[in-house]
Amino acid sequence: MVNLKQVLYLFLASIIFSSPTLHAKPIYISCDMQQSLKLIQKFHLLSDLTIKHEEIENRADCIQLNDSHILIATANIIETKQDVYQMNLDLIDMNKQRLLMHYQHPQFISEANGKFSSIKFDRTPYSNINNEKIIGLKTHLYNIGEHSYDLDKFNLFRIIYNQSSVKNNKIQWVLKNLNTQIQSSWRPTHGCDESTSDEIKSIFILQNTQNHQLQNILLKQTKKSVDTDEKCKTKRVNQTQQQLLKFNGESYQIDRTQLLYSDDLKDE
Repeated sequence: MVNLKQVLYLFLASIIFSSPTLHAKPIYISCDMQQSLKLIQKFHLLSDLTIKHEEIENRADCIQLNDSHILIATANIIETKQDVYQMNLDLIDMNKQRLLMHYQHPQFISEANGKFSSIKFDRTPYSNINNEKIIGLKTHLYNIGEHSYDLDKFNLFRIIYNQSSVKNNKIQWVLKNLNTQIQSSWRPTHGCDESTSDEIKSIFILQNTQNHQLQNILLKQTKKSVDTDEKCKTKRVNQTQQQLLKFNGESYQIDRTQLLYSDDLKDE
């Protein structure tokens, strides 16, 4: 049996995440290690099956929202489905050792696009409006082989919590399933030196304008493609794209026809 205490201690001690966001401060900090460990164990946020078979440090993450509240993300194996994981978010009062809100994500994490590597919070806030908590969370998938790739799928969640109006408290899914960072590469063929590849990067920039009380977000994307044919002739193409994401009261609206994709990867 995996020693949960030791593994979780290591993961909480070594969290590092590179944010795709620009110009938003301050960042969220990692939780206190010992407190987080006790809470994960106390509320059974990781299943016995996940603990037994998974790399625990990549199946949970934790950030401190303020002096008393922490947010924990977990990804647990679904027992009845192969290579599928259930994502959960839990808001906890770390002073009172009390679970305040539990959110079960309606969509599963599938390994259809490669091995599930990790679940990590973005340390950068996606709102600088007072009392608004918009939290970024990514899942990372990868494959190593003839076709190697890395894929980050990104979501935003709004944490609404007020002790004086408990009935209105909720965790709201406000940006849905955006592939933000993609690296895709095929091994060189026909004796060529250079491979065929795609690299897509995304940047989010908070705007001063608002819709339905949340800030607009400018999404900027760049794509670098290399295509090598059977004669080892290489074609390079660079693309850029941007769009303004506006909140409609339920979620940020994305024009997916304007997103940059890699033809070698599914968009789920």
